[in-house]
Parts: sequence; structure tokens; C-alpha cells
Amino acid sequence: MHQKLAYVFIGLILSISFNATAKVRGEAMVTTVTSKILSESRELLIHLPNNYSRYKDTTYPVLYLLDGQRNFAHTVGTLDLLNQSGMAQEMIVVGITNTERTRDFTPTYDESYNEWGISGGADHFLDFLEKELKPYVTSNYRTNNYAILAGHSLSALFTVYTLHERPDMFQAYFAFSPSLWWHEEVIFPEAKEFFKSDSDLNKYLYVNMGSEDGTMLSAYEHYSELLNSSTRKGFTFDIELDTSESHNTTALAGMSLALQKHINSLRPSGKVIQGGLPAVEQYYEDLSEKYGFHAKPEYKAVNHAGYAALNKKDFESAISIFKKNVASFPNKSDAYDSLADGYEAKGDLAMALKMRKKALAVSYEENVENNAYKTRLKNLDKKSIKTRQSKAPKNLLLVVEI
Repeated sequence: MHQKLAYVFIGLILSISFNATAKVRGEAMVTTVTSKILSESRELLIHLPNNYSRYKDTTYPVLYLLDGQRNFAHTVGTLDLLNQSGMAQEMIVVGITNTERTRDFTPTYDESYNEWGISGGADHFLDFLEKELKPYVTSNYRTNNYAILAGHSLSALFTVYTLHERPDMFQAYFAFSPSLWWHEEVIFPEAKEFFKSDSDLNKYLYVNMGSEDGTMLSAYEHYSELLNSSTRKGFTFDIELDTSESHNTTALAGMSLALQKHINSLRPSGKVIQGGLPAVEQYYEDLSEKYGFHAKPEYKAVNHAGYAALNKKDFESAISIFKKNVASFPNKSDAYDSLADGYEAKGDLAMALKMRKKALAVSYEENVENNAYKTRLKNLDKKSIKTRQSKAPKNLLLVVEI
């Protein structure tokens, strides 16, 4: 009985301890903006990155999420999961809630749609985004001038329409199951002219479609043809038909793919990485000029350059590159773990051990999975002890054995 009570007590203590230390990554909040253009107040769902409060001088891209109340939770969760694996950028997410959805997301008035809502207010809503919402976000949060617009169904129609009408408002556009059929494909004449232009279009577009048919599918196929025939300079896109997803889940599945493909469209090639840190830094300077924002060298790109040097057994260069990442990302546990790899490869086990311990300590603050760091620290500690013993005088070893 006493043993059973002891187990219950220990379990309770562990539970309390876990709940006291466990925390959701990042910070979420709800705020309200009052729009003179829309003549109404609009709730915003804001999520700040995990490291937002820890990197006081760092600026971030902003993902403007339409249909915010529907798509905010899964987007924030997906983004955070990808962040932890280096498969997406850390971003500020701004979910925009709806009041009159059909009005805001459709470019023309269609009387036949009145049963679902009055239509044709897309340009008005664009004015709100451009003249009120984006300035509000920029003035209240640390942004780096890189912005993404994402929408689903009617709001994806609006996303595509925004690309055609005001391409400079955003650098990237995610459109999940866009309702391109709207009003007998009214946006297509302008879309054709848009993609025929010979001017540079330094933008990224992701479009997907699920197991849909009828005008939804035919309009998507029509738009796919336009994209595949486009020769606009600087324009990159991905378009995917995934019949394993329904109309209601294309935003959920597509967000993960869009975020991953988007970051891949911005990353340097393997050839650039092999050129070392100077080549990587030059690449991001060029990227800044191309997209009109301050593109800080991404952690993973610099890290790959470090390992490229390590594979060439250029230990000093590798350590120098890893140190650069530690300086740029002092609260990222993986940066210290990589630096430890550099020191260990060089044979400096004392410094490697110091960095392994630092990686583990930082991982708790960063709130990331750290079992691998614990194991690597333990293995390195054993290796260090074994190395010291092998270098010790034989008579000292005899004393230790006795």
C-alpha cells in the first residue's frame, strides 16, 4: 500500500514538474484594427515566432493568412514543426478574420451568387491590406519587408487576383484550391496579358487543387497552361494536383508543401554552398536586391557550407563558419552542436565537449527535442575520458587500476 502511494506521489510530482516546464513555442495573441476603408473593425490572430522575444534585433517575414479563423491553428502548427527541422523560415503569422467573405474576396459582382453574399469588393479589400493592415503590422512588429499572402477557395481566388493586380504588395503567394471559375473565369483575360509581359516578375506562386471536378478543375487546368507557358523573368512557381485531398483539406496539406517549396526557391544551390561563406553571403545580398528585402543568410545554408568545408577536412574554415552561425543565432542549440562537430573532427575534444554541453543547455531554452544532444554529449564524454587515459603515463594507469 505504501509502495503504491509512493508511486502515485512520484507520478504526481513528475506531472507537476512537466506541466510547469512545458510550453507552447512562440506567442499568440488576438488584436483588433479599425478600418476606415472597410468602415468596420477587424480581428487579427497574431502568432510570433519561437525566437521572436529572444532575438531582439531580428526582423521576420510576415505570412498574411486569409480566412484566418479557419486556417490559423493548422498553419501555426505546421510552420513551427517545419521551423524545428529547418524546412521553413520563422515568420510572423497574421490571420485576418472574415466579416463579409464573398464581398472581400471576389473581383466582380455576380448577381447569381447573391444567395451566398454580395460580391465584387476585392479592390476595396486590397486597399485595406495595402494602406492600413500592412502599415499597421510593420509599425507594431519587427518585419523585414518580405510578405506572403495565402488563401483558400474564394480567398485563393483573391490571392491570385492580387498577384495580377498589385504584384508588388507581396513577394510570394499561396493559393489553395482557388475558385478561378468565378464569374465565368473573369480574371483570365487579364491573367493572359499579365503572364505575356516581358518585364521582370521576382515573385513566387504556389497553387494546388484536390479531388475536384467541373468548373473548379477546368479553370485550374486553364490556369496551369498559362503558368507553364509563362516566360516572365525571375518568376518561380509550383502547381500541384493532389487527388488524395478534398477541397476542404487542400489548405491543410498544401500549406506544408508551399512553405517547404517556397524556402527551397530562395535557398542557394549546392554549387554556391561549395563556394564557402563568401559565396553564400553574396548570394543573399543578391537575393535582397531581387526581392526588395533584407535577406539575412539563412542558418541552414551557412551550416551546409560549414559541413562542406568539414568534408574537405578544412577544419579551420569549418570551425570559422560554424562560429559565424553561433554569432548570428546565439539561441539556436544546433549551432553549438555543429561547432562541436568541427572541434571534434579537428581533435580538440575539450572544446567539442564544451560546445556539446552548451547545445544541451540552450535546447531547454529553445524548447526543442534534445535527446540526440544528450546522447552525443554522453558519447563524447566517454571518448574524451578514453583519450585522456590512453595518453596518461603507464605507471599512473597502474595506480588507478590498484
